[in-house]
This record gives sequence, C-alpha cells and structure tokens, in this order.
Amino acid sequence: MKVKCVHHAEEVYELIKDRARHDYIYQFNNLEPKLWENVVCFGLYSGTGLKEIAMLNMNYRVPVLLAACYDNVELNIELISGIKKYLPPEFYTHMDHTTLITVFSKSEIHGKEDYMNMGLCDQTAMAGRPTGEAVRLGWKDLQDIKELLEASYPDAWLDDELVKLGENFGIYADSKLISFAGIHAFSRKYQVAAVAHVTTHPDHRKKGHGEAVVAELLKDLKDKIGYIGLNVRANNQPAISCYKKLGFKAFGSFAACEIKR
Repeated sequence: MKVKCVHHAEEVYELIKDRARHDYIYQFNNLEPKLWENVVCFGLYSGTGLKEIAMLNMNYRVPVLLAACYDNVELNIELISGIKKYLPPEFYTHMDHTTLITVFSKSEIHGKEDYMNMGLCDQTAMAGRPTGEAVRLGWKDLQDIKELLEASYPDAWLDDELVKLGENFGIYADSKLISFAGIHAFSRKYQVAAVAHVTTHPDHRKKGHGEAVVAELLKDLKDKIGYIGLNVRANNQPAISCYKKLGFKAFGSFAACEIKR
C-alpha cells in the first residue's frame, strides 16, 4: 500500500459516507471548503483506491490530527506509521489506543485521556422539557462566554467564528453568564454538528443548568442537522448520564493527547 495526500474532499466523503457518522463528526465537518483549505489529509491507498484517512487540521492554534479508527485498525497503524515523519514535532490528536501505543513511544505521548463519542439517537427524550430558562447567545455575548470559560473551563477551544452562527445557549443569573453550551462543528451540507464547551460556573453547579442549556441547543439543532454528536471523557459519569437522559448513546472510543517529539 502507498501513503499519499488526498487533495479532493469528495474522495474522502466517498470513503467515510457509510461509516457511523457520529464517530466522524469532525472529519465530515472538515470537508467544508473553508476548513478543507487548511487541512492536510493523508490517505492509505491500495490498487483499488483509498482505504483509510487521517486529517491534520491547521485551523487551530495547535495542529490537530484526527486519526481515530473504528474499523480496520491494522490499516490505521500502517497509515500513521507511514506519515509519522511528516507530522509536526508537536500536535494534539484523537487516535485509537491501539494505533497510538503502536506508533508512538511513551515519551512522545503527553496528557493522554480516554474519550468516547456520543450521538443523539432519541430526539423524543427532550419532549415535554420546560423551555425559557436558557437563552440564545451570539456574537454580542462573546465576552460573557469567554469570561465564563476562563472561570470554569479554561481548556476549552472556543472558535469565535462558530459563536457568530448563534448556535449557543446560556443561562444568566444577576447579569452574569453562569452556564453555557455551544458547538465545535457545524455543517449543513454534511448534516453534522458537535456540541461543545458545556460548562457551568463552579458556584452554580448541581442545579441542572448544564442539562438545560444542552437541551435548548439540541432543540434548536435537531431540525437543521441530522447527526448531532459530542466527545466526553470516558470517566465523566455525571456528564455521560446527563447526555443519556437527553437521548444520546455511546459510540466509539479514542485517546486524546499531545504528541511531542
């Protein structure tokens, strides 16, 4: 097999279109033209065509390699082994555990955490929920959002351009934003969206605010997007339980970490 760059988003789409879309939310999102132009997509080819892909996304402050495999891990190991020498000296990655520990040494792997993909599969779970507690947020609320994230979720990778889309909901108390849910991917063309940055200020937790803001966001997205997903730490049982109550179910798992060589 040969490793080559994939230059056409349509070729990637043909490879992944029949895979479990909730496992590939970000890959589908990266096919959008404005993102694709800053993505380096590596492909593993055989005589019959493209067999596996890994995407190096340069749209963030740190390059992100999407290389989690949920199908043929042997192919993924061959691909990542083949591109390792071309990757930046430091990058963040989503990668299946088997490929990660096979291709990279322990000294290269930093801050590894186990995550799972979850996908909204039961939209009836939100039926009958009260509305009005959470309000829509947009560009004018960006500073409030950033102040809350700084206080309660400083590791969040907030994309200001996505905030402009208005697919964000929050709860205010005494004129302060205390709970928030937004998105980290949104594509009408490929019908995918990722819920992200879900957080509540430490002084206001355990009151159901997180569930309320996510529920309002889902109600807003469900008539626009066919596949709504999210990533959650595998050991975050309170969050997982909350998402299951809202109609999510678990899909594939992966390791998230930094690679430094």
